[in-house]
Amino acid sequence: MKRIFHYSALLLLVLLISSCGKTDTNSSSGSASESPANTNTNTNTNTSADAPSYFGEWSVQSIVGSTPVSAAEDEKLIGMRVTYSIEKASFDKDEIMNPEYKEESITKDDFFNEYRNELSDLGIETESVKTVSINNWTHPGSSFIVKDDQTMIFLWDGNYYEMKKENK
Repeated sequence: MKRIFHYSALLLLVLLISSCGKTDTNSSSGSASESPANTNTNTNTNTSADAPSYFGEWSVQSIVGSTPVSAAEDEKLIGMRVTYSIEKASFDKDEIMNPEYKEESITKDDFFNEYRNELSDLGIETESVKTVSINNWTHPGSSFIVKDDQTMIFLWDGNYYEMKKENK
């Protein structure tokens, strides 16, 4: 009788421990508004037809504006290479593996209320714009505005920098 009790207790303990574990190690723990890039398991996403337009190689081209309160323009950022993919995001030598991208659409009024700049000051003449941020990464390029398929803008230290897509 004592032996049955010990086996039962051991079995119960094993079941309890296994029920507390993570069951799906491949699932993303993000919100429904995140990009499909977070759940795509295809390792060659840069050529995938459903990959976001911001995936690829970019280079910082110029400074296109600044906020009312900003630091001095950092000319050293111009010319730096930026990469966004499902596997990693990198800005020059800073990188994050398996980045989680969060896409959001923001109206021009909300953009003004948040950044105190008009979208038109950045050369964007639309009523709303897509913004993308990368969770748990705080380097230049960790959040950006998608101007079009070939142009993006990121804000760093109060200055807006324009990136152009590298066509290979």
